[in-house]
Amino acid sequence: MNRTDLDHAGMSGLDSGGAGWDDGFAPVVPGLGETVDGTVGVVQGFVGLVTVLVIGGIVFSIVVGVRKYRILRDAGADPFTVDAAVAAKVLKSDMLAPGTPQPAERSVEERLRELDDLRGRGVITDDEHREARAAVLRGS
Repeated sequence: MNRTDLDHAGMSGLDSGGAGWDDGFAPVVPGLGETVDGTVGVVQGFVGLVTVLVIGGIVFSIVVGVRKYRILRDAGADPFTVDAAVAAKVLKSDMLAPGTPQPAERSVEERLRELDDLRGRGVITDDEHREARAAVLRGS
């Protein structure tokens, strides 16, 4: 008679000694380290992987921060205020200042007149004048 037959027969399943089944197997209680389908090992592996990745990310961030600090300190900048210093320099730049006159684009007629003037004063030769005039008319 096996264990299933005894359970169906209404027997308690205890052997003559009263200590449990005498089949050589210790009872396994789910939730105390093992489960029937083995998911505890998968969960532990996942938690371990996440832990390693988080610790690796923290170490990487610290290494990068220390390297940036040293580079800025060696360049003579205050590593803790370099972003403010750069922002102030950009804001003081002439390129961003409002009202800075941008050089006006000259018209084709003005450029051709200038070429005629340069040729008339002898600054450029007739060949140079022809090449420059063709370039202006091409739009380059």
